[in-house]
Amino acid sequence: MIIELPAPMATSSLRLWNEASKPINVQVRIFRWVQKDGTDALLPAEGVVISPPIAALAPNGQNLVRIVRTSKQPVIGEESYRLLVDELPPPNRQAATVAMVVRHSIPLFFHGQQATPASVTWSVNTAPGGYRITAINKGHKRMKVFNLTMTGDGKQIARRDGLLGYVLGGSTASWILPSSQGAKSSIMIYGESEAGKFNAKAEFKPG
Repeated sequence: MIIELPAPMATSSLRLWNEASKPINVQVRIFRWVQKDGTDALLPAEGVVISPPIAALAPNGQNLVRIVRTSKQPVIGEESYRLLVDELPPPNRQAATVAMVVRHSIPLFFHGQQATPASVTWSVNTAPGGYRITAINKGHKRMKVFNLTMTGDGKQIARRDGLLGYVLGGSTASWILPSSQGAKSSIMIYGESEAGKFNAKAEFKPG
């Protein structure tokens, strides 16, 4: 699930359902989502609020959480956030018992009217047990990456299925692809994104 709001839209809502036979309480928090040194980081969000931050859900019931961008500054490029929805432990939980708490992490994006699409270049480094694939995004909008394959001289060297993550606008992200095969030249990256399948040459940096 992704929530995306193009300018001038500044509000959205998230509907929560409780399919259980018991009432539950959930906490909803919002964080600014950035990438530092190729990895994700969540920072306190400013200029975006959610209401209510804690919601009670009756058995088979639902509740609506509103998301509002309160900042008066126009969106430059694309702003990335994460909504964390946590099921809270029941208040009558007995001591010395373990409560399995469910968490959902939902991407939220605001983007300006002039936001440019993702423009990603790739590089490859050797890493313990495989290769580190690095994506540098010079566009404004994010790129969602999954089902990534690395080839060398036309032969598959490494592959990782499923969702690897995102490379945010103006940011760098990297992932490890396990492999025991060597690579020297003509490195290509194949994968899928929200826009469909893609392939690109990658710069190889041994060591």
